[in-house]
Amino acid sequence: MKVLSLKNKIDLTFLLVAVVFCGLIWSTYNRAYSVTKNRHIISQTYNTNTVLEKILSSMIDIETGARGYTITGKENFLEIYESGNKDVEEWIDSLEDMKRGKSADDKRISELKRLIDSKKAFTILTIEARRNKGMEEAAAMISTGQGKAIMDSLRERIAVYQKSQLQILTEKLAETDANIKARNFNFFLFVIVMFALLVFAYGRIRMNAKQMMIDGVIQEKLSDELAYQNQQLNDFANITSHNLRSSAANMTSLISLVDEKSGVEEYRNVFTMMRKVASNLNDSLNELIEILRIKKSRPADKEPVHFVDVYLRVTETLQGDVLNNKATLESDFNEAPTVMFSKIHLESVLQNLIGNAMKYKSPDRDPVIKVRSEIQNGEILLHISDNGLGIDLERHGNKIFGMYQMFHKHPDAKGIGLFITKAQIENLGGTITVTSDGINGSTFTVNFGKR
Repeated sequence: MKVLSLKNKIDLTFLLVAVVFCGLIWSTYNRAYSVTKNRHIISQTYNTNTVLEKILSSMIDIETGARGYTITGKENFLEIYESGNKDVEEWIDSLEDMKRGKSADDKRISELKRLIDSKKAFTILTIEARRNKGMEEAAAMISTGQGKAIMDSLRERIAVYQKSQLQILTEKLAETDANIKARNFNFFLFVIVMFALLVFAYGRIRMNAKQMMIDGVIQEKLSDELAYQNQQLNDFANITSHNLRSSAANMTSLISLVDEKSGVEEYRNVFTMMRKVASNLNDSLNELIEILRIKKSRPADKEPVHFVDVYLRVTETLQGDVLNNKATLESDFNEAPTVMFSKIHLESVLQNLIGNAMKYKSPDRDPVIKVRSEIQNGEILLHISDNGLGIDLERHGNKIFGMYQMFHKHPDAKGIGLFITKAQIENLGGTITVTSDGINGSTFTVNFGKR
């Protein structure tokens, strides 16, 4: 038997849910349509009974007005009679409009109209007799009981009509109630089925997900370990090549300070500085090798590092460039003297940023480089500011830390220094940003995070 994949199980569950949902929609639509139709019938039935009551009330007004005139002979009673006549015509028209096209109602309405017309005709004869022949003649007509018989018959027909409408009303209310109950039951059934399907699907998916998670954890560990080792190798290669080139350039700068005319003291000073450069380079390489040797202990990358110690080592390494460029270096680490970071990485960061400050100095002024640390909102920041050429952030803001990105011409520029610096900082959980007006130098800020 073919085993369904997780995707197929999800698709099948969705299909079942869709079928149940469509069934619910169809059933709900039918019930809702029936309820709407019944509500219309109920409303019409209620209005029919109301109109029938109005017709009966208007006929009573006609009879009341006619009798009042017959007894008193006063014309003001005829106003009630005329008003009743007008109203009954309007209510009959309303009833015909509501029941138009319904044969069963047409017959009842025709019978009502016949009785109403008979009653009105008899009433007119009574009024004319009172007006022309006196009250005795009119009273004689009334005493025949013909008018009363017509009125009783009218009341009976209206009562029967109302009863039939009440029966329809009762039936439609019961049907509406049944539809609402059925709709509620369908919804409840849908919820139960949906819940059962979701529980079943969740259980199956969870079983698959658990196994996938176990396999994924193993794969992730292997992948993380491989990625970490690759990162270490890349860092080693980048830092080594960058530091070797920087140290070699400084040695070349120091050698250029002496020639055949230089004295012994000058040679001694240059040799002393070259020995420091070589010693610092050797220390950096040894530390890198040690980091690679214990590559499984990632957290050991961070240690308490004194800014001033790293700063002094970097400035000693860069002494040749400092002298050649007549650079002035200022530092202030009083507010934040230490940071949890990799010592070798911090040295590489400082060496690169200070070296760049001298490399891209302004031709109009000697370099002034300021390095200071501070604490803002509980985070340790390191600022490296210079008065060099600056960087046009509007043009190059999104490329500053990219690989092989160069914004000023320089024979020693390789375009990887800032890329390496950013990678080193971010690999240890920090960030680096830059501000510059493009004219008066730049300020690089390294954020090491919380203390």
